[in-house]
Amino acid sequence: MAWALESLGQPPTWLLVLATPVALLFGYRWLQRRLAAMDEASARAEAAALSTKLQKNPKTFTKDELLAYNGMDRRKPLLLALKGRVIDVSAGADFYGPGGPYGIFAGKDASKGFAMMSLKEEDAHSDLTGVDDDHLKILDDWYSKLTGKYPTVGHVA
Repeated sequence: MAWALESLGQPPTWLLVLATPVALLFGYRWLQRRLAAMDEASARAEAAALSTKLQKNPKTFTKDELLAYNGMDRRKPLLLALKGRVIDVSAGADFYGPGGPYGIFAGKDASKGFAMMSLKEEDAHSDLTGVDDDHLKILDDWYSKLTGKYPTVGHVA
């Protein structure tokens, strides 16, 4: 053991040899977090710019196009549709984004899900066939609430 300490030199030298990799590791981790934060900020800015563009020039979305705005790509705004009207719910990402309680509706016209107050995947669509008047009234209430709160960016073809 003494030979190992002698080969490292004086205590300040061997302390430096041990501390350098630790400092490099902490520096590397800090840099990774910083770059991730910058990437997240860039993605949010890109999504906001696209949302602003869509608000100025609303788009007609196909169902497949709308699905790309389900919150999985942070560079796109978070969209959902009710009664064919597409709204940007990015401000409510905690509710409508991936992992949120209403995340199942993101990227879809989820009129039936809102009408039936259902979070089932099979109800997250636009077909209102067989929905009774009471549930259509519930859909109208959700429509008024959400379209009053979130900006319209288009409609579903």
